[in-house]
Amino acid sequence: MSKLFKMTFNPMASAPKGTCSITYCIEVDSLADAERQAETNLAAEGYNRRHFRRNIESRCTLVESQAVVDTVEAVKYDDLIDHDKGLYADALSPDPNASIEDDDPFAAFAPKPWTIESLNARLEQLVPGERLIIDDLPDDIYHGAIGVSSSKLKLFIECSQKYHAKYIAKIIPDPEKAYFDFGKAVHTTFLQPWLFTSSYVRQPDSIKVRRSNAWDDFKAAADSAGQVVLTADQWDDIPILRKSLESNPKAKALTTGGVAERSIFTRDVETGLIIKCRPDYMIGSLIIDLKSDASADPRFFGAKAKKLGYHIQDALYTDVAGADEFAFLVVESSRPFVITAPVILDADVKRLGYLKYRKAMRELKRCMEHNVWPAYTDVAVTVGLNAFEAQELDALENEFSESNTINMERAA
Repeated sequence: MSKLFKMTFNPMASAPKGTCSITYCIEVDSLADAERQAETNLAAEGYNRRHFRRNIESRCTLVESQAVVDTVEAVKYDDLIDHDKGLYADALSPDPNASIEDDDPFAAFAPKPWTIESLNARLEQLVPGERLIIDDLPDDIYHGAIGVSSSKLKLFIECSQKYHAKYIAKIIPDPEKAYFDFGKAVHTTFLQPWLFTSSYVRQPDSIKVRRSNAWDDFKAAADSAGQVVLTADQWDDIPILRKSLESNPKAKALTTGGVAERSIFTRDVETGLIIKCRPDYMIGSLIIDLKSDASADPRFFGAKAKKLGYHIQDALYTDVAGADEFAFLVVESSRPFVITAPVILDADVKRLGYLKYRKAMRELKRCMEHNVWPAYTDVAVTVGLNAFEAQELDALENEFSESNTINMERAA
């Protein structure tokens, strides 16, 4: 028995008028193979991938081994209007009166996509404990919408004055670094491989440095096409990344059959603040967070995870999404891209993360109410010695004591 996948590309609301839903029936062994083949078919037939939603709608059935001819179905726009509703709000259906219990699988055909303003208006209407779930929400809309995220809360825990400077006064700009581009490419390769071709482009060999007119022109063209430019070395790393994923059964299982980049918002019951999260991947009630790190060695990742506040992220994401479990997939950032997965924080670490998350939410609420944003501390700071320095002090004291005794004996 083999598998027959029905892969459907649904148009974006911003797609040209008359753009139809496209479906391919593909016989392959896995969903990932079906996604890649469907993506290839779409490109071969001259369709613009950016006119269709990021997530491909899939159906799978078992069939007797036989040759299956890929087929295409065109569904008229007018046939997609009145359909049953289910669980999730769609990224392109900003009806502020719609219930979050509704899921219109064809909501992408709503006349207007979400904007930051329309999403914020919907979020303001959330009652405590209510949850809004949106698939395929553009990155800029998610990041521009109101809500306390994990990264924001971790900065607040570090220093509330920095939080105010970055997110309220907006005097700290976001960094723009090339290695962020590769991190995004890793996420796409692992979680949404069908988007890679349309989302990334290789830097030409003729452009040696990224400080020239040729680079500026190429970068402008890539930006216009919505593509991220990878260096030649980064581009050549992608097949090795794919091979590393394919050769790791657990990592493969944790990146298959779920939903990538789901946006989730809720109004916190205790503080009344909007909290948001955007899990890298969700399989049912399991959240998978992909981390790219210099080392995936389990001996070292745990200490770094706590230092970087990953346990706080675990707590916030699990709470906001109503998830049952949170696991990390750690991939090394250099060849051969060794993967460790899953990495799960134990109960004590999770509890510590949860308590730090809740304490920070209460303190953030107070800062907002009183408009007081303290620095690291408002009391005098005393600096002491660590154990090594205390030993060094004792050794020097002894040395100087012996030296003084000798000098006094000589003087006598």
